[in-house]
Amino acid sequence: MVPRPIKTIAIIGAGNGGCAAAAQLTQRGFDIRLYSRSRTTTEPLSAIGGVEYEGELGEGFAPIKLITNDAGAAIDGADLVLITAPTHAHEDVALAIAPHVAPEQLVMAAPGHTLLLIPSTIRRAGGKLGTYCDSSSLPFICRKSTPSRIRITRAAQILYFAALPGNQIDAVTERVRPVFPQIQPTPSLLHTVFPYTNAIHHPPALLLNVGRVESTNGDYNHYYDGITPSVGRLIDALDAERVAVAAGLGVKIEPVPQFFFRMGYTNAAGRDGGTAYDVFHNSEPNRWIKAPATIDHRFLNEDVPYGLVAIAELGRLAGVATPCADAVITVASIVAGRSYRDQGLTRERMGIGDMSVAEALDLLKTGRTGET
Repeated sequence: MVPRPIKTIAIIGAGNGGCAAAAQLTQRGFDIRLYSRSRTTTEPLSAIGGVEYEGELGEGFAPIKLITNDAGAAIDGADLVLITAPTHAHEDVALAIAPHVAPEQLVMAAPGHTLLLIPSTIRRAGGKLGTYCDSSSLPFICRKSTPSRIRITRAAQILYFAALPGNQIDAVTERVRPVFPQIQPTPSLLHTVFPYTNAIHHPPALLLNVGRVESTNGDYNHYYDGITPSVGRLIDALDAERVAVAAGLGVKIEPVPQFFFRMGYTNAAGRDGGTAYDVFHNSEPNRWIKAPATIDHRFLNEDVPYGLVAIAELGRLAGVATPCADAVITVASIVAGRSYRDQGLTRERMGIGDMSVAEALDLLKTGRTGET
């Protein structure tokens, strides 16, 4: 049976990414249902019946037919279940949707980059998952300016895209491209893990400005003011490890300067300068974004355990040392008073446990373990 075209989309998560997706996809004619676990999040949206938006989409209002805290109501009959929750919420979200997902529905995480965490959690919970896919990042640079209003400063020009099983990527790409035309198919979910560059630049920029954050409540521009040449050198070192670990697993990725230019997040001067400092001092979409008011923020709480820990764990799988990532994980854990490594995306939680490289790659390609 040929899958029907995607018309109805259940967006799981009504934060920055979910509201941006709801606004853009409603504007483009899709039937959107918007779900959040939090009534505090949905009530301002329900009060006006949708999402206000500004920025790259223009200024307007996207009416949403269903805004709900009932996952089953949102998912029932949807062609695409689109998870836009942050990565640290992926496991909880997977548990929430597991009882409601049908095999014929396509489940997509944007951002994904948690490897097999979502599909493994859904299946362990008894969910009837068919095909799963994800993208390397949110489709937008966006922030809520009020609880019901989203400002989109830039849409990603490229979304690296992968499916499970990886050998179904062509068919899945054909289904999803009408929703996100900028997707670029890749061979496996590993290829959407490594472009998660937030893990490379958020933690060092926050850690090396921790005194400034706590003394000013983040009253400076995080990227433009906070990423100085010295901070940039730490980002560059982390980026070199990310590229090396990816190569050790057969994944070719671009360093941050080239990647950000291709995404439309920096200009030619940022690319050609070749350093993180050049990238962010030539990044107009990020220019005026304020720093967090506290270090109790996703720049550490998400990007260390679900980014740097994953890179370090995959480095051990590939036999590639990650001393810089290990150091940042350790210092961030001390500063934040959390055990990010224990809380993070270990190989077990990524669904590859103590597999060899060959076993992990075969699982990602076929969706089957050697025991099935």
